[in-house]
Parts: sequence; C-alpha cells; structure tokens
Amino acid sequence: MKELQKLAVHAAKHRIRGRSYKRNSLLKPLDIILDELERCPDTQNENEIEFARTSSKGLISEHVKRVAKGVYTESIYDYVDIFFDEVLTHAHHRNANKLLQRERSIRSAYLVYMREELANIFIAAGKAKNAQQAQQELDTNEQDDSDDEEENV
Repeated sequence: MKELQKLAVHAAKHRIRGRSYKRNSLLKPLDIILDELERCPDTQNENEIEFARTSSKGLISEHVKRVAKGVYTESIYDYVDIFFDEVLTHAHHRNANKLLQRERSIRSAYLVYMREELANIFIAAGKAKNAQQAQQELDTNEQDDSDDEEENV
C-alpha cells in the first residue's frame, strides 16, 4: 500500500518515532493514531474523525518532542495528515472500521517500510555500505537499546 509506505518514509525522514530503533519505538506514533481511532464512539461521524486527527497531532507532538530533539511540529502534523488523508481516506475510503480490522497487517507493513527507509538513511549517512549492512546496524542498535534498558532496571 503506497499510502502507508509514504507515511513510514515521512516518519523515518523526520524522526517521528520513539527514542530508539526498537519495534515499539518505531510504531509508537502510528499506535497513537490507531488508539485514537479506536476510541471514536462513531467512526462514521466526520466530527469524531477530525477530533481523532487533532488529538493525534497533540499526543504525537507531546511524545516525540519529549524523546527527540529537532523534530518540527509541522512535520508531525504532516505525518498525521498523511495518515488521515491518504491511508484512511484514499486507501480505506474513510472506513475506519475496515482500517482497524487490518491493524495488525498495517502495523507490520509500516514497520517494514520504516526499516527500509531507515536503512536507506543509514547508507546515505555513511553508517552502512549496503542495505544488508544497514539492516544489521538497525538490529544492533535495537539490541543495544535493549541492553541499555536491562542495565537500567
């Protein structure tokens, strides 16, 4: 789904994620949006969908700015708008229930797209020579983050 890929690429380029390269950290902004949609009492009501959009912008901004430096509010708002305008409206015809039924698949595909783009970023920055090495670097960073968390416990 090209709309979901666009969302993940935007997130990778603008560092819209949690603190680390761990799965949960990469998925956190998407999870916030999905949680807000699940809380909608009426997913067919335009006002409820717009409220979920607005609250997602606030919650993601609060989270990302707490854990990362140099992430612009405009980039976060664009991220949320891409989700609602393209993933929900274009790919799922504004049917939030259909989208939520596919939540597990959406999260999995998003993670693949995100990691692919992060690998491209690693290559462009000279942190890796090829996609395989970049993926290994991501895996190592994910493992290092887990090790750091275990030491802090």
